Amino acid sequence: MVNMWAISRDPEVWVDPLEFKPDRFVARDGEMEFSVFGSDLRLAPFGSGRRTCPGKALGLTTVTYWVASLLHEYEWLPLDENAVDLSEVLRLSCEMAKPLVAKVRPRCGRLSPAQLSSV
Repeated sequence: MVNMWAISRDPEVWVDPLEFKPDRFVARDGEMEFSVFGSDLRLAPFGSGRRTCPGKALGLTTVTYWVASLLHEYEWLPLDENAVDLSEVLRLSCEMAKPLVAKVRPRCGRLSPAQLSSV
């Protein structure tokens, strides 16, 4: 069994491996983009070679669109004044120690006056 928990927290692969930084997958000026076809450890959770995850291509091509659409259509607010707790607990898989809870409100520019009164 491959220890994905350890690989995804390896400081030789990741800068600040315990920090939540989704932008680490975005290439910056002067940096080489990593290949999604090789055995780059940054994509190890998807598997490699003949046994790669069949949903890998779907995930790589659509998740960005889904997240952008959700951010565009809705305003995301914390449930209360407390900061989001990103601590984890290792069970069969790595899970958030405290579930992420947020208030979601449709963006005002997209609603009719009747819809706004019910938000």
